[in-house]
Amino acid sequence: KPQCQFFIGIEEEPKFKVTRRILGPHGQHMKSIAEASGAKLRLRGLGSGFLEGEEMRESADELMLCVSAPDWECYQEAVHRVTELLNGVYTQYRTFGRRSAGSAPLLEIRMHEGSRPGGR
Repeated sequence: KPQCQFFIGIEEEPKFKVTRRILGPHGQHMKSIAEASGAKLRLRGLGSGFLEGEEMRESADELMLCVSAPDWECYQEAVHRVTELLNGVYTQYRTFGRRSAGSAPLLEIRMHEGSRPGGR
């Protein structure tokens, strides 16, 4: 089945709260993408709060949104919606960075298609 990972490029921290902005209130952003596309989405990596493995620990990988879908059409819809969501978060982050530090890093969509590198 088609799958990919979007590397977020923003570390979780208490002022901007990127994880919360990606998930949406009560997970609403993820729920709406999943319902519209039929894809499964999982935020994992540092700052995600997602505990995995027998140790039930957060992965040391960089923060990423993993997407898998039952078919190509569902996958394309999910990728489109996740790209829109992340571009919106990046716009918010640039505004936040200008207000707090005077400049903001240039962020762009970084995606790896296929199985997660180092994943099973």
